[in-house]
Amino acid sequence: MQSKKQNPLTQPNRRHALLALLGSTLLPGCGGGGDGFAGLSSGGTGSFTNGVVVGLGSIIVNGIRYDDAGATVTSQGGPSSQAALKLGMVVAIQGSAVTPPATAGALATATATQITIASEWKGRVDAVTGADSFTVLGQTVRVLGNTVYSSGTLADLAGRYVEIYGFLDLVSASLQASRVEVSSTPPTNFRLSGRVAHLSASTFKLGSALIDFADASEKPVMQNDMLVRVELQTRPVAGAWAATRIVAVDASAHLENDAEVEIEGSITAYTSNARFHVNGIAIDASRITLPAGLALGVRVEVHGSVVRGEVQAARVEIEDSDTLEAKEYEFHGLISSLDTSAQTFVIRGYTVRYEAATVYEPTRLTLANSLDVEVKARIDTAGLLVATKIEAQH
Repeated sequence: MQSKKQNPLTQPNRRHALLALLGSTLLPGCGGGGDGFAGLSSGGTGSFTNGVVVGLGSIIVNGIRYDDAGATVTSQGGPSSQAALKLGMVVAIQGSAVTPPATAGALATATATQITIASEWKGRVDAVTGADSFTVLGQTVRVLGNTVYSSGTLADLAGRYVEIYGFLDLVSASLQASRVEVSSTPPTNFRLSGRVAHLSASTFKLGSALIDFADASEKPVMQNDMLVRVELQTRPVAGAWAATRIVAVDASAHLENDAEVEIEGSITAYTSNARFHVNGIAIDASRITLPAGLALGVRVEVHGSVVRGEVQAARVEIEDSDTLEAKEYEFHGLISSLDTSAQTFVIRGYTVRYEAATVYEPTRLTLANSLDVEVKARIDTAGLLVATKIEAQH
């Protein structure tokens, strides 16, 4: 069974100011807090992006290269650092206005002031259920050929503990993983997210998981179909997982009218092609021509601007798994640990292999330790990073 690795979403051409609310890393409403549940509020200037880290040196998210040297980094409510930022993590970034790319093929740039790292599910792996899936707390996690693992492979996960970054599919009540942190040590709490169903006075369901919220220390007014994130005790009682904290997800209050928007994620509510939600964000698509196939759970990219607390769409595109699998990583930094026999080097803490098909710029570039380079890489079938292009930086 092959290892499955990370979901890169690098796209180079972005606009001047951007709010990207990606996947299931959603900004909370009345149940908010200061950890990975929390989002960023807009001040009307600068940029906000929420997405998968697909490049390092500085971090690259949604096609923007953010200088993170001076940024404050938090992870799940606690202080962290730039060293904690890894490929495949889902992050929220507050930063300066975005500068468009200077040349074709280059990245837009901005300066990050605050970076929040947020995972989605956390728990013990029940079983590996196929070549592209496993279960956690009875819930299905799907992986792509480029899902990143902190260690091991998909085949090694059964019985181990994982923290998963990714994107909810509310139709199948599953999570598509962009990164899987793997550990043999049990965490102090578990986590699930999803849409509330079968609500009673003290319980509800997230997918197939029964949640008992009677003793939760923090919770909103519960409603069916509400998007929530739930912290759980690590052992079920009488078939139910006891919630310690519940956060309702509602980003509309955090959208500023002067923000230009790009959202990548799944449709989380669908009324019609003219009115739907992506990652909990209301979309008005009544003014544009839309692609066929929009429905609950479909993965889309929405471009537009905020008008009175909702996104007025200028363009909507459907994203498929082939498009996501074809994305590449990008690294900026110095080569170290060059091994010309194995044809590998290390950059930003990741080992990259180069091969005959690797393109060099300039064409006669000689690799050496401490050489400053830009590297674009793909994931091969063995789960290894392979350079497609190496360009010397001046």
